[in-house]
Amino acid sequence: MIAALVSLRVFVFKYVYKESEDDASLMMKVSDRAPHLEYLAKIHDTENQYWKRVGGEWVICDEGEFPSF
Repeated sequence: MIAALVSLRVFVFKYVYKESEDDASLMMKVSDRAPHLEYLAKIHDTENQYWKRVGGEWVICDEGEFPSF
């Protein structure tokens, strides 16, 4: 699935279990394969986390800054 992310700008993934792959590792994998990616979100039952790319670096943002669909 990650190989098909080349032109993706927004990526949202849902964790079913809290003990999943760490955020930094997944963000690096997705970033490497999706150079145009601007926003990333992790959705979980207890908390949601949002990031945006600023100057090539990932920074935490809030839900209001994240694009809505």
